[in-house]
Amino acid sequence: MYFGRFEHKVDAKGRVQVPISLRRADMDKIYDRFVLVRGIGGCLALFTKEIFEGFVDAFDPEVLGDMGRVEFMRQFYSRIHDVELDSQGRVLLPRLLREEAGITDSALFLGAGKWVEIWDKNRYEEYTRSCELSYDDIARPFFGTLGRSKPEKRQDVLAE
Repeated sequence: MYFGRFEHKVDAKGRVQVPISLRRADMDKIYDRFVLVRGIGGCLALFTKEIFEGFVDAFDPEVLGDMGRVEFMRQFYSRIHDVELDSQGRVLLPRLLREEAGITDSALFLGAGKWVEIWDKNRYEEYTRSCELSYDDIARPFFGTLGRSKPEKRQDVLAE
């Protein structure tokens, strides 16, 4: 699970160091290859290949309708980049994605559970100010369940 908030400088070539704690998707393995895509809200999203492929496999593009499906596939898949860390733990942020995310001289890394978001700090602060719901509003359901066990999923069995 990815968590935390880190800010790192972006060099003139568009390389930025990925924090060591964000190179780990679990405690047993440190990753050096990722999938980088345009995210939502003006950020970039960084995934391990396994997590990304799982998300893509689970997504049903039929929900978008004919035109939405074509447009989504054009825009989404053309912005997917397979990226690899160099010997200094840096990843190259492709120019197109940097420009779309407004990332210039520094990048803000946010752990987001199963992926990492990469933001321009000012854009992220503007985005959070413009959200309709406050942190308290969106976090209340999570904190309200702390200490409770998850209800078991019901599985109906069909009688033959």
